[in-house]
Amino acid sequence: QIHAEGWSEVHVFDPASGETVNLTPESWRHTHPSPYGWVNNVCWSADGNALAYSVDFDGYPTLIYTTEWVAGDPTISLVGRPAEISAKEGVLAWRGAGRDLAFIGHQKARSRVYVLEGLSDGTSEKLTVLTPGDTAVTAFSLNTTGTTAAVITATTTDPPDIYVVLSSGKQHRITHVNPQVETWLLPQIEIVTWTSVDGAPVEGILELPPGYQPSDVPLPMIVEIHGGPTSATRLELQYWIYGRTLMAANGYALLSPNYRGSIGYGDSFLTDLIGHENDLDVDDILTGVDAMVERGIADRDRLGVMGWSNGGFLTNCLITRGGRFKAASSGAGVLDQNIQWATQDTPGHNINFMNGVLPWQDPEAYRKASPLDGLGAVATPTLIHVGGDDPRVPPAHSRALYRALRQYLGVPTELVVYPGEKHSLQSYLHRKAKTEWDLAWFSHYLAPQEKTSLN
Repeated sequence: QIHAEGWSEVHVFDPASGETVNLTPESWRHTHPSPYGWVNNVCWSADGNALAYSVDFDGYPTLIYTTEWVAGDPTISLVGRPAEISAKEGVLAWRGAGRDLAFIGHQKARSRVYVLEGLSDGTSEKLTVLTPGDTAVTAFSLNTTGTTAAVITATTTDPPDIYVVLSSGKQHRITHVNPQVETWLLPQIEIVTWTSVDGAPVEGILELPPGYQPSDVPLPMIVEIHGGPTSATRLELQYWIYGRTLMAANGYALLSPNYRGSIGYGDSFLTDLIGHENDLDVDDILTGVDAMVERGIADRDRLGVMGWSNGGFLTNCLITRGGRFKAASSGAGVLDQNIQWATQDTPGHNINFMNGVLPWQDPEAYRKASPLDGLGAVATPTLIHVGGDDPRVPPAHSRALYRALRQYLGVPTELVVYPGEKHSLQSYLHRKAKTEWDLAWFSHYLAPQEKTSLN
């Protein structure tokens, strides 16, 4: 199957006239640097005269549009929002009968429900926060009057649950899906900041073992890198195939950097990564590691790195930068950007981050953004994971990395291929196996002082 770049569109069909109107402006194709974009979150206003939708891109800010019908003709407006609040892949909803538009906004490591009040021609009278505080909202729904919201949110002590938020701001918890968490010894989760090589401020999430004190000896630390890269690690309790909570319970510190290209830190912070993969992102991560070592949190001789998708790609990049990391877990990571452009299901992703050029137009750009050329410097024992049917980062990258490290360079390396899995692991048994592999790998090479089994 050959996949091409493209754009999704919004068409409205009028059954009375039999006519169809395209509400996606041609200016997208003419003015936007991305070769593709996809529409999400289409929603009608209560009176049926306005439509809102968002358009997501790789590497660029999400755009929100509204369409208003005036005398039978639609007017399309780009909605303005503060540059420091990202609206990536959130939910849109009109509030009540007016023109208040609610959306999930990402600001630094937090995600909240914001409301653009009194929208007119893309401009709002005021921006308000419906869910204040240190929250990580992933979904919401409003009642018909807009006075009550149901939200799915997580905190640093509770996994996602459903809450009802009243117009007064009061919140009531409705579900308690994981009561067993109350009996767990949870990690200490906090936000840390540092300065990158070029002076840019960078933020990350630091997780420390239960009971850890600043006066304690430095800990073995694992750098856990989010995917995307148009994404971010949020301030929340997170337990899935990265095994962050489990790793902290086993005596590790976990640093999750929101490196250049992450959402929630301003549009410029997001787009700065374009044309600078395997460069600014790597600098942001390594300076974060240095900061944790200098602050006495991390043991410089017991550092590990792990990630999935773009996090796996950055893991591959980082192990080429000398022997700083004593163990690595690379999941579904790119090794060669040329092969990635040629074989993945969304080739426009590569073109975006290569600043719009194709492999034959600027071969050097693709080479610099690939960890392949740096493999000769790798000495880090590396565990490799990949889905056997992954169309996004095809398994050839992982097999090539394994071949280079194990067969040609003699680096301790294991390759785990999960049969039938695509870009993210869906099977519980596979997720559990991935976590157990990682725990055993890091325990062997970083040797934390306390160990906890996975039940």
